[in-house]
Amino acid sequence: MPQEPPTKSALQLDMTVHEKFVEDMDGAGIHTEGYSGRFYWEGPAARSDEQNGPTLSDIIKRTAVPLQWDRQDLNYIVYPVGKAKARWNDNVADSDDESEPDGYNDGYAAKPPGDSDDED
Repeated sequence: MPQEPPTKSALQLDMTVHEKFVEDMDGAGIHTEGYSGRFYWEGPAARSDEQNGPTLSDIIKRTAVPLQWDRQDLNYIVYPVGKAKARWNDNVADSDDESEPDGYNDGYAAKPPGDSDDED
């Protein structure tokens, strides 16, 4: 009996943040390229063209990956938040301690105020 292909969610659990970003951009027809940006990002990025498209807004709307951007003249270079090799988990996990609220396991999840590790 032939084996069923994995579901999209199962495939996404096995992706890194940069793989998920590139997949989403490819699906939208937006070109990606390597970029070394702020916040120690080294990986794929998409360039906006605010006059001819894709605009910053177009890029943001095409992916579930949290993004950041650097302004370059009148346009932007857009890339994921966090580390390029962080695992994408699409907020799907068996238990709460395996997932982070930002969508991938990279250790950069924001903590709510008052949840400080530096208690006296």
